[in-house]
Amino acid sequence: MSERPNILCIVTDQHRGDCIGADPHAPTDADGRSLIHTPNIDSFVRKGAMFTRAYTPAPSCIPARRSLLTGQTPYTNGAPGWVTTPWEFEHTLPQELRDAGYQTKLTGKIHSLPIRNHVGFESMDQHEALHAHPDDDYARWLEQETDGLCDELSHGLGRNSWDSRPWHLEEYQHPTNWTTRRAIEFLDQRDDTRPFFLNLSYVRPHTPFDPPQVYWDMYVDRDTPEPYMGDWIDDEHGEKIPDYPGISAWVADLPPTVVHRARAAYYGLITHIDHQIKRVFEKLRLIGERENTFVVFLSDHGEMLGDHHMWRKTYAYEGSARVPLLLRFPDSMELPQAQLIDRPVGLEDVMPTLLSVAGVDVPDAVEGRNLLDLVRDPDREDWREWYHGEHAAGSYDPENGTQYLVDGRFKYVWNPVTDSELLFDLAHDPGEERDLSSEAEHASDLERARITMIDRLAGRPEGFVEDGTLVSTDAGPGDIGDPDDCSSDS
Repeated sequence: MSERPNILCIVTDQHRGDCIGADPHAPTDADGRSLIHTPNIDSFVRKGAMFTRAYTPAPSCIPARRSLLTGQTPYTNGAPGWVTTPWEFEHTLPQELRDAGYQTKLTGKIHSLPIRNHVGFESMDQHEALHAHPDDDYARWLEQETDGLCDELSHGLGRNSWDSRPWHLEEYQHPTNWTTRRAIEFLDQRDDTRPFFLNLSYVRPHTPFDPPQVYWDMYVDRDTPEPYMGDWIDDEHGEKIPDYPGISAWVADLPPTVVHRARAAYYGLITHIDHQIKRVFEKLRLIGERENTFVVFLSDHGEMLGDHHMWRKTYAYEGSARVPLLLRFPDSMELPQAQLIDRPVGLEDVMPTLLSVAGVDVPDAVEGRNLLDLVRDPDREDWREWYHGEHAAGSYDPENGTQYLVDGRFKYVWNPVTDSELLFDLAHDPGEERDLSSEAEHASDLERARITMIDRLAGRPEGFVEDGTLVSTDAGPGDIGDPDDCSSDS
């Protein structure tokens, strides 16, 4: 056993912050208990902390993961939205840990460019679920398993579809099981003279909504919550709701039964992941490393899941922008435990946190903050007042651009293409159903947020600020591409 703690970084894809059983805003059943069954993830809080105001700095896969691995904001590392430039960074989390003597391993998804770019990992077993990478390690394994008769999408669902159904093959052939099995094999075969950094990175609950049958059955006959519907929908995107939505539509007024089935499948995918995480923790126990391993659980961004008639991500709203973020501490770290911390934090805070756990100096280029500072003192006065996130215009629709700020209670949303503003009181309206931006009693809250946004965006080349005022910019390109895929010419 190494004197330094191992680090297990569990990442899910497109996982809403309220879809953890322990989250204060998780959907509930008729008895007022959490509908989302995640007992293993929930247990992290007992020996750690949960950040209930954790956000992605850019709510789509590529920019979010770039920030996670560099500790930088999207603008600093060149990806304020969906981009396909190669990942060429001076410092990355896995490289810094590798240079410090850690054995670094990824199983599952990384979404790096070019496709096989290791960005500091010694080895990777990849499941990317990308049209641009049809022969990743999982895809080739499944082809061999089925003699070429089936692939991951043989059930007929699309990579980005709101449609749903149970998984079509044996449960052990599901990518969630495969990703877990590769992680367990690494733990069996690792170099036990070094501490390890294992990035266990699941593609689900990202679409397709295809849980194994047992997890479909757990939710499909239960009542699921109706989507949140804001009083601002008509003004923001009401005219964009199609009469005949495509199967991968980003906005659609779908029948309640379709929405229910999508939500049931989504919840099932999350519980499936939770049960697979139990397998990893059991392996850590058997090899004597469970209580010497620091664990972080997070997602790159969320999923709208029908809220405000919206699907997928890239938006500032809670379903898309808020993510789960939990820590579990090893026995060797004497830290306060069982805390729910509601200060605004984000993915760029993960790298400096994990480097501090490993006793590694944090590069000057890192912009994130050490989350353990909040664990030790949740009320500290030197923490950020506002968390800033963004996504460049052009994804799904040329007008889908967003800049947002969250201070723990209020959220301010500005669309730089349409120049629209929204203000939400998350403490009283977690579903963002009531826009307060035109209400006189919140004029000072709106102005405070607007001034902060002007300060954040001043000097940016996009021209967001002129003469101390937010100004609208051009719409995004209509052919920007799909933020669920990636390709690169390099």
